[in-house]
Amino acid sequence: MLGDSIIRNVGTECSDMKFGCFPGIRTERLPSVIEIRDLGSSDAVVVHVGTNNLKRNGNLSYVMGDVFDLVNTAKTKFSTSRIVPSGVLRRRDVSWRRNGAVNSRYEWIAKTIGVTFVDPNSWVDDWDFGRDGLRIKQIGAKHLGLLSSRVYGFGGGRQKIRSE
Repeated sequence: MLGDSIIRNVGTECSDMKFGCFPGIRTERLPSVIEIRDLGSSDAVVVHVGTNNLKRNGNLSYVMGDVFDLVNTAKTKFSTSRIVPSGVLRRRDVSWRRNGAVNSRYEWIAKTIGVTFVDPNSWVDDWDFGRDGLRIKQIGAKHLGLLSSRVYGFGGGRQKIRSE
């Protein structure tokens, strides 16, 4: 899984998963990080980015171009892996409408390029976020980890977290 600081504690219980956490990274910078670094290989690569762009960019067309480039770069670098772009998590300081518009565009890009899109908002709840409404708490990180493990095909389900 590659992404910004929101994935920092995701999947800590899953030893089969590797994470590339780049705090503060924005969508337009991640392709160069993917190209430069040796990130190994994997059966699936989940790319979670865009949360830092959502508030800053007024025009979503720029973000969409960046996401298109990002997914194509990931497909090239990880040519034998299944690429899975993960949608933008909601933020308290950004409207649901804007968040939904971004994720709809991400899904369109994924379909156009021929990869699987995942919307993580169905896996996290309002109480999974900290008081600032921007960062996820440990339980939210577990939810995202479960989503990632399902995408990777390791099984698991949300029920396991809820019963703890």
